[in-house]
Amino acid sequence: MALSSATADAPAEAIRSPGLKMVLSLLDEGVLLGGNGRPRGTRAVPSAGAVYPYEFAAIVMEDGRPSAFRIDGDRRHCTRLASGAGVSACLTSSGLSLPPDGGAVVVTLIRPWLSMRKYGDRGYLYAQLDAGHAVGNLLFASAGRGAPGVLRSRFPRSPLTELLKATESFREVHSAVVLGHVAPRSFEPAWTMHDGTGRAHREATWQSWLERACWESLAARPVRPDALGTAGMPSPLVGLLPRARLHREGAGLGEPGTWPGLLAARTSSKAFVGTPVPADDIWQAVSALTTPVVTDLPDTSSLAATLVIRSAAEAEQNAVHPLTRQGRGTGRLPSGEEMAKACMQQRTLTEAAAVVLMHAPRAALESVSAEGPDVETGTETGNLGELALRCGVLGQMLYLGATRAGIGVTGIGGFDAAMWRSLAGLPENDEILYVLLLGTPDDSGIKLDRLGAAIAQNEQ
Repeated sequence: MALSSATADAPAEAIRSPGLKMVLSLLDEGVLLGGNGRPRGTRAVPSAGAVYPYEFAAIVMEDGRPSAFRIDGDRRHCTRLASGAGVSACLTSSGLSLPPDGGAVVVTLIRPWLSMRKYGDRGYLYAQLDAGHAVGNLLFASAGRGAPGVLRSRFPRSPLTELLKATESFREVHSAVVLGHVAPRSFEPAWTMHDGTGRAHREATWQSWLERACWESLAARPVRPDALGTAGMPSPLVGLLPRARLHREGAGLGEPGTWPGLLAARTSSKAFVGTPVPADDIWQAVSALTTPVVTDLPDTSSLAATLVIRSAAEAEQNAVHPLTRQGRGTGRLPSGEEMAKACMQQRTLTEAAAVVLMHAPRAALESVSAEGPDVETGTETGNLGELALRCGVLGQMLYLGATRAGIGVTGIGGFDAAMWRSLAGLPENDEILYVLLLGTPDDSGIKLDRLGAAIAQNEQ
């Protein structure tokens, strides 16, 4: 039952690297701070149960040498892990490179145990989705300053795992974002930095037996391929149909210069009231999914999206709307009681005006091609991590789109997948990865997933 004492930090140093200051500023703006006058500790991104099972690292130039830092956002603390030729060799082995003139590579590390100890095996998916939300906001914060980042998911992870000491608690390298230099909007000197280059890191054996059991339960999980990807042109993360309401003028998230305001104002709805919502507001929120980003993911994906509008001010819009070619649109509108059952008795959500379902064929989650996408079609042949990454970034787009449209939004992980498949008319072999709800918010409600016991996980 004893806890290992932490290694004493080296004396604090001044943060000299312009690239590191930029990264910390972007994380403050896009991930760590709530904005909109909310207190510190209220994040700019949602998380199942407010767990936030991820951490960041940055590779930047410092005094003319590439250096790697681990970033602890809760403690507002940075630790230098390595500097010099070893960092350069790691970037080369990973197929990554530092942009010139003060750019950075920001690596997201996840610790699924933090979600799984509350939500069971499904917590692994939640950790992936949560990290996708954070990565998306980091991209939007950078683009809002006029320097869009590049999301990298297809690269060998072993070199970064060793460099960033990710054999400790945060044991999975999730993704990397390559950022060109932008001037920090502001930089708070409250961040501290210490040198950890001579510190011996602890191996995973120090973890509790429960956390080790968590990793053992994931031993056969699909993993991201090590095939190197190359960044393409900006494009949406899901193949949306050419609907006029999705692609009309002013659709998407609008001008990037307005995105910092959306990041600050974003919030998760605690509950919904039964007031009908104008269909234009729903479609404007959903049109955020058309926002292009630069990634190394395949241009086509097995991910699909379906919109169920059940309480629009214009009754003719109340229907199941396939947003992608994989959708069918043959379902029916759920009643209030069916909404409660489909959302695992989360009755604060039954008055939602619309629901967005993100789904993919089960085969795409159960099999992985080490070579990456199918060579003939260019489509992902199966990769839970990359599909969840798309879902997480798209989910953050929907949050910001709803903020722009002035309506409420929340994402849930506890749902009856079979019931939603039936209601929305989805194929029987599709697995629903994410459910997001839109409507008129009722901020007097309570977010039940903030309670100690997991809600809507077939246990409560």
